[in-house]
Amino acid sequence: MLSRTPLGVAHGLCWTLAWLWYTVVPIRRRVAVDGFRAAFPDRAPGPDLRRMLRGLLLGYFELFREMRRPGSIQVEYRGAEDLQAQIASGKGGFLLAGHFGSWDLLGPMTNRDLKLPASTIVKVPKQKAAAELIEQIRRAMTMELLPARGCMQAVYDQSAAGRILVMLLDQRHNSGIDVDFFGRPALTSPALAVAAQKSGLPVFPLYFYRSGVGRHVVELGPALALGGDVAADTAHFQQVYEDLIRQRPHNWLWMHDRWRQPGG
Repeated sequence: MLSRTPLGVAHGLCWTLAWLWYTVVPIRRRVAVDGFRAAFPDRAPGPDLRRMLRGLLLGYFELFREMRRPGSIQVEYRGAEDLQAQIASGKGGFLLAGHFGSWDLLGPMTNRDLKLPASTIVKVPKQKAAAELIEQIRRAMTMELLPARGCMQAVYDQSAAGRILVMLLDQRHNSGIDVDFFGRPALTSPALAVAAQKSGLPVFPLYFYRSGVGRHVVELGPALALGGDVAADTAHFQQVYEDLIRQRPHNWLWMHDRWRQPGG
């Protein structure tokens, strides 16, 4: 049903659902509002948060449409040359991705369209049906999944074998280290900084955003300049996220308590 819904109709429905979420059924709205206000104290949260949820929901209509009719969603790829040169050299590397735009749609599409030898580190949902659906979607677009728990040896092995490892570090990691994020300490996994330090392989930023209904942009940047210090490099990754969020505040997933400390 989702795959056959005209995107214009889906767009209107998603706007309605976003309005209902913000005004009538505020599931995790308080978390989103508090985080947004702390990051953007001079900006009203409502318009951006409703736009965030509208885009998130619409992305799943687009995802199932793309699975039924490959090529029906338009994606413009920018700045992939450095990453493709790294792959052509036979060397592996890392992609710093995040919960931007329609990531469940664009992550797999990027892997498929650019023919990346990529593996993504993911948190497996507790609900079995949701976990199976996500796995089915990503594997349908040739993306290999690595469960987040206990995956570091696989990360080292795969990157040494020339694969690209995709990591998302923009959510709280309870056993992580505190680094600055929008002026507040935020627990963050140091895994990517450790892996880059030990392997000597580059880290490329990956960013998704919507350019219209059924249209998206994927931007890949040149390798980030890292110094080899785990804490400093982890803080640098968070600064990359912050800079991208400031460009389009509506384009990031705010429904996560990024700054909560243990016991908070």
